[in-house]
Amino acid sequence: MPRLLRYFLAGILVTALPLSAWTVFLSKKTEILSSQTESILTSTTSPTPTPSPSPTPDPTTTPTPTPTPKPATPTPVPLPAVSSQEINGFIDQFATQYNVDPNLLRHIAICESGFNPLSKNGPYAGLYQFGPTTWQNYRVKLGEDINTNLRLNAQEAVQTAAYVLSINQAYIWPNCVR
Repeated sequence: MPRLLRYFLAGILVTALPLSAWTVFLSKKTEILSSQTESILTSTTSPTPTPSPSPTPDPTTTPTPTPTPKPATPTPVPLPAVSSQEINGFIDQFATQYNVDPNLLRHIAICESGFNPLSKNGPYAGLYQFGPTTWQNYRVKLGEDINTNLRLNAQEAVQTAAYVLSINQAYIWPNCVR
């Protein structure tokens, strides 16, 4: 075989054989990769449960609120309409009963409430503007009902104020008694 032909065939073999070998290698590698990818995909992708929708409320039923208990409040005492003449009558009656000056009772009532038995100023109420605790403390000593709504009852307020003065406790009205 002539020398040139030998080189030519050798060149073809050298280039063709590695190329075909390379092609075989790549096809095998692609086949291996493809099978590995397929096994990875099938092993890791499993169906996940889809979240179920939240239940929708039945439009025909309306939820009813649960009532919350409220703290007990003192029962309101009906307040009779009282004139200043009636208040003066209560002052005279209880000033005599408790042996105190009726003019001092009048002065304190005018000073504290303007002679208004329904007067309120913050926690203070009535003719003599008793605070709730003060009212209850003196009413217990008197043996009378401690309901703080009674502070707005002219007769009850005058009786309590007369009692307070009778036991020398006028200091509870510092702005009115000097």
